[in-house]
This record gives sequence, structure tokens and C-alpha cells, in this order.
Amino acid sequence: MQPIRIRAAMIGAALITVLAATSGGTAQAQTRAVPPADHNCLSPDGTNLNTFLGISERIIGPPACREAFAGEQWVRTFSSWGTAPSSVGAVYPAGYTPARPNPMDDFTSKFLGVRVVNDIGTPRERSFTFGPETIRRISVVDGFPFAFFGTRPLRPLSVGPHTSTVFMRLSAAHCDGVGTAPDENCLPAGEFQYTGDTPIRFFPRNGA
Repeated sequence: MQPIRIRAAMIGAALITVLAATSGGTAQAQTRAVPPADHNCLSPDGTNLNTFLGISERIIGPPACREAFAGEQWVRTFSSWGTAPSSVGAVYPAGYTPARPNPMDDFTSKFLGVRVVNDIGTPRERSFTFGPETIRRISVVDGFPFAFFGTRPLRPLSVGPHTSTVFMRLSAAHCDGVGTAPDENCLPAGEFQYTGDTPIRFFPRNGA
């Protein structure tokens, strides 16, 4: 999704890079033998994302954190959403008027939640819906506020490969105040696909 790629490039923090890079899959993410025994999902700079987001369960989403053990509950995280710091200097596409002066307040006032679809397009497809509580934290990075997401715990999946796709829901269109290109700086009203079909894998415990 183009707006997410722009945000990942716009700031240099490794934490944002990890949390923003959940749209697609990489073969490298699936080649490790098993997930770590503990639940700590670490960013390249060593930030513990479980601590940062207040999540005790295993995190699934960032490229380094796409594996779990059979029987484990897990929390789906996905790309953060950033906006201009305030209404001062915020710019918008022609014809767009925010509902709230502060761009991040505009986003949070319209955010209704997400729908996580596991194994989309297969006989195993299942959907799970979550509300506004999916915003776990709003934090300022390099002067820009970012909303960070994490679902409530999801039920374990069967051993083997799966995919997880996130759809977001907004009550009205939102633009971030950073630029004037609708395709790059805005999210539509209603439900829309927010991530790609992220590959994940569940492993048997103790090699069973």
C-alpha cells in the first residue's frame, strides 16, 4: 500500500521500519527453524515490540516475527499510520476538509477497527473483527505522530504455513496532512485492504 511505503521511507527509526514492513512476505522470514521460545518480538535496533505495544502474547506481523508454536494465541500487528504533527502547516488534497483540526485526531475519530482474514481465498479462510481498541499506542517519532496497532489475541492456527490479511474500516475518508496526492496521503471511507497476504507459519512444539 503506497501510503505505508512513504511513511517507512519518511522516517529513519528502525522501530517504524519493522512495524511498517508488514504488507508483504519474504522468503527469509520463513526459513528459521522455529520461533524463539519467549514471546519477545525485537526490532533491528533491539526495541522489544511486546513491551512497546503492551502485548504479552506472541506478536505476528513484522518480518522478523511471523512464526509461532502450535497452541499459542497470537496478536496481529501491522503497519503504523502517521500524520502531520498538527494543523499548523498541514496540507490536504483539493476538496478535502478534515473532521478534526489535528490530523492524528482526525484519523482516530474515524478509525472503526480492522478485520483480520486468515488464509484468505482458501477453504480455511476465517475472519475476525476488532474495534477502535486496535490502536495500542500513539507515539511521536522524528516529530511525526504514529498510531501503532495490535489486535486482541487470536486463536492458534494449525501447524504449517498460513497467510494473514488486514482490512481497515474508517467512518469517513481521512488524509494525513503530509501531502496533496489522494492516492499517497489518504485512506478511503468504509472497509479497504490495508496489508498484503502476509505469510506466517505455526510450528509443532518440541519437534512433535
